[in-house]
Amino acid sequence: MPKKLRVIQYASGMTGKAVIRALADHPEMELAGLLVWNKEKVGKDAGEIAGIAPLGIIATDSLEEILKIDADAVSFMGLWPDLDMVCPLLESGKHVALTSGLVYPKYLGEEVVARLEAACAKGNACVFGGGLSPGYVECVAPITLSNLARRVDRITVEEFADFHDIDESGELIGEMLGIGKTVEEATNNPHPHFDEMMPKFFNQTIALTADALKLELDGIEHDIQYFVSPGGGEIPAVKIPPGTIGGVRAHFKGMKGGEARIIVRLNWICTYDLGAEWFNYDALSNSTQWRVTIDGDPSMRLTFEQADHFRPGVPNERKTTDHSFIITAMNVLHAIPYLCAETTPGIKHYGNLPLMAGRYTAR
Repeated sequence: MPKKLRVIQYASGMTGKAVIRALADHPEMELAGLLVWNKEKVGKDAGEIAGIAPLGIIATDSLEEILKIDADAVSFMGLWPDLDMVCPLLESGKHVALTSGLVYPKYLGEEVVARLEAACAKGNACVFGGGLSPGYVECVAPITLSNLARRVDRITVEEFADFHDIDESGELIGEMLGIGKTVEEATNNPHPHFDEMMPKFFNQTIALTADALKLELDGIEHDIQYFVSPGGGEIPAVKIPPGTIGGVRAHFKGMKGGEARIIVRLNWICTYDLGAEWFNYDALSNSTQWRVTIDGDPSMRLTFEQADHFRPGVPNERKTTDHSFIITAMNVLHAIPYLCAETTPGIKHYGNLPLMAGRYTAR
């Protein structure tokens, strides 16, 4: 086997730790560096941070140090795509694969595209944005299903996410989603990254899917709905006082001729007292689930679940959200060998890369 691809990991939350653990024994890739933003992690061994044996890679919060490392690629798993970090990494000759919001940069405008393309050209590198949601379930799943249809009238991708046992990502749950805040607080003081970035994240997936199907949209609309928990509650990530937000529902709609042709509907729940239109603890076989529906000829539905296993009557040991973080991380990590094999630098996405496999996962 050729020399292993050297991968730098940025961020060491749930997804970052999954990458570190995967790289610890990967036949094709190895960890070359760890960039963190949390100063409490600086100086710690990457293995210690990920809960495995030491790897000899020490965490740093210095981008300058990371840029000097001889590496093939960066696995970038911040909450949002910071081009002031992404572009220098590309310019240094490192491919960058992200979970954070560059699924289809074309949608973000000419300025973003020009900046990324210039950085890629300077470093002879590629940039790719993927993940689970936004990412695989809104793009790869519906695009591949459309290949089976004679006619597609509407695509609906629905996410059911139960955060009742999540103990990390407090900023995402409490600050960005507004869980535990009053509706007035969330509406009048929206988190800048949620109010601005979340529509951009999911709208990109709609734009990419529409372009793949050669569907010219008139525009993309979105709305956010907050649902109050009468009784409140507490999850590991945040407290939810009675009368505050316990669930959030978001719609992103690709419009054509006054009709929604591509719909992404996100249902995020932290309490089970939000009303009859919301699911309860026992409603789904797994607490995070996606359903991709094609209305057309023929109509089709794909239900996507994840778990430790699917053996009846045997409980899962890991928290319900763990699997989603792993899938999000692996979808991006497994793209790196494909980026390294590309012969032309630039922006890559699900529509212009080959069908990607989890290489060496079956071993």
